[in-house]
Amino acid sequence: MTRPTVVTICALVAAAAALRGQTSSGAGSLSCPEAITVVETAAPAGGWQPEAAKVERRFERVSIYNGNPGKDEYDLAPDDQKQDGKKVVQTWKLKGYRSMNVFLRCRYRGTSVSLYRDVPASVEECTLSFETDGAGKIAGKPVAVCR
Repeated sequence: MTRPTVVTICALVAAAAALRGQTSSGAGSLSCPEAITVVETAAPAGGWQPEAAKVERRFERVSIYNGNPGKDEYDLAPDDQKQDGKKVVQTWKLKGYRSMNVFLRCRYRGTSVSLYRDVPASVEECTLSFETDGAGKIAGKPVAVCR
């Protein structure tokens, strides 16, 4: 009997992608890197040896929290959501959440790896625009911007 294979994923963010996402896309704005590179590997199973693979994962969506990442964090629901057919725009108004730290978590397709960073106090609003497919899942190329 063989053991189930466990996949371990570690994020390796390419320097260019990290710089793209961590620099402003305009004065006082913040956006997620369009893609990250992750390394996937499996635990050895039944005499087999794993071989790691680098895979590019594309941006899917954001989550906005207040509190401390990985400890006491509170997922903030969008303050507004507008939908026109398959197009959806979600908006978070951050002023009311500034009694605690606010941070942005960037999520990517096909992986549980995410990136996060603090949202500067000068940033007052974040929006996520995306289209949905027939099953209601995020499709296409979503866009997130915090200003």
